[in-house]
Amino acid sequence: MPKVFVIIVTYNGMKWIEDCLNSVLNSSIPVTTIVIDNNSTDGTVDCIKANFMEVILLEQTTNLGFGKANNIGMSYAVKQNADFVFLLNQDAFVEDNTIESLIQAAIHNPNYGIISPIHLNGKGTALEFYFASYMTMDKSTDFYSDYVLNKEIKEIYATQFVNAAAWLLPRKVLNEIGGFDPMFWHYGEDDNYCQRIHFHNYKIGVSPRSFIRHDGKIRTWPEHYFFTTQYFNDRSEE
Repeated sequence: MPKVFVIIVTYNGMKWIEDCLNSVLNSSIPVTTIVIDNNSTDGTVDCIKANFMEVILLEQTTNLGFGKANNIGMSYAVKQNADFVFLLNQDAFVEDNTIESLIQAAIHNPNYGIISPIHLNGKGTALEFYFASYMTMDKSTDFYSDYVLNKEIKEIYATQFVNAAAWLLPRKVLNEIGGFDPMFWHYGEDDNYCQRIHFHNYKIGVSPRSFIRHDGKIRTWPEHYFFTTQYFNDRSEE
């Protein structure tokens, strides 16, 4: 049985953390769950300590951002000889067979560096808004056509990018490519990592037999917003 570590970065995640962790703990295969908390102030840490004693909790004294916090978890997992690492957002919830199905897809497709499940919205009633855009025909040729035309569904669909709300990473990829670039505090780190995946001649794919629900926001930004002072102030509050 592969050794699997699930890594969840939390920051003021009380709204979701119980459902998120319960979904992981109900996984059809055994996993080790690591939470890296970015100095939450809303009771997230107390909730985990009181209700999820089997979870490895790594508390930080400041908000490190998404990438650096995930790097702490990935480094811990690699040192524990993980075969696979599964990154999961605090506002995302897996099904019982999600992680097992992803691992089977990874074993059968070793040329894929990142494999992600299908992302549904928080209620599970539709594709998540951003995920739908990652699978358009110019980015993933057959995904929509196979479903609409009732063709045989493939085990995995290649795409150019999928956000890091739910990524399965094999150990060999972490050994070769490493973690997130810490220069990206929040947003952009997954774009950069996907570029590095392609540079090292791995593929990025989606397993259509695996699902998460992702209670994410649809965001809009004013023109010339990125990398302004307001941009960095907003990121420090997340």
